[in-house]
Amino acid sequence: MKKLACLSVAVAVLTLIVGGTAPVPVDAQAKPVVWNLPHVAAPTYYHIINLNAFAAKVKEKSGGRMEIRVHPASSLYPQQEILPSLLDGRSEIGPVLSGYLTDVLLELGVLELPFMTSSLEEHRKAQQTLKPFFAEQLGKKGLKLLTAHAWPSQQVFSHQPIPTVADWKGKKIRVYGADSSNITRSLGGVPVNIAFGELYTALEKKTVDGAITSATNAEPMKFFEVSKVINYWFLAGASGEWLVANQKAWDGLPKELQQVVLDALKEVRFEDKEWEDAKAFEERALKRFPEIGMTVVSPSKEEIEKARKLSHAAWDTWLSRSGPDGKRGMDLALKALGR
Repeated sequence: MKKLACLSVAVAVLTLIVGGTAPVPVDAQAKPVVWNLPHVAAPTYYHIINLNAFAAKVKEKSGGRMEIRVHPASSLYPQQEILPSLLDGRSEIGPVLSGYLTDVLLELGVLELPFMTSSLEEHRKAQQTLKPFFAEQLGKKGLKLLTAHAWPSQQVFSHQPIPTVADWKGKKIRVYGADSSNITRSLGGVPVNIAFGELYTALEKKTVDGAITSATNAEPMKFFEVSKVINYWFLAGASGEWLVANQKAWDGLPKELQQVVLDALKEVRFEDKEWEDAKAFEERALKRFPEIGMTVVSPSKEEIEKARKLSHAAWDTWLSRSGPDGKRGMDLALKALGR
């Protein structure tokens, strides 16, 4: 045993003498950089599928030197804590969701104003034009914009049909932020803030009469079990989402790992895939509703136009709260949409 130990030392010394380096013990090797990525979406939803593909590509391209751990379904932080966790660095990377914006980044939600956009395609066109504006606003808060994409159009789940503006009156509607609160109020409804993870129970117990969210959540979140009507009001053509990194965490990454992250996003076509999947999920959901026992309600053009006119009160409220940056964002949005 002693001879073997002496031989090992001799080999190490000889290696150093001839200009090499002694082998590094496994325990002394550098640990991988680990970033945490929280999200509200269900594990089977396309956001999580695409994020897992991105995380796998980062690990592959870095040779295991970097790992991004995706935490779906609010399992790391509840929805209202995700943005604060990104701002203070508890999460190194994650989504900024337009539906959960506060006064901190309210101006980012310009495209989510009621009836600002009427389809995913229209929303994407405007969002791409506004990308430099979004990057600037996020940068002011210490966040680096990586990609800009969206959830599908925002509709209304309910227990009873809501085919007219008059049917909104007095109904308690689950909302998820300032914009959805303002439009619900302007249409005569009563906004009720409920976390996404608690929405199933709220619908089941009839704490609310309905809920604003993407229609594509019907199956992954099993909303079809507790709500039998989906009302296609197209309150927003999409709901924006931005994948960001905490700037300090990003600056702390070696340059080669920064490039790995950027290259991984390109190689898995993350941003394009998000838009493609949003459309595919929306089309599939519409086809699936009759099969899972849901009734689809499509308000008339006249009723939607009536709602659009009433919703401008919500635009005024948003402008008064978002200040000069909000006004600049709205001007850019209207120009992008040709209005």
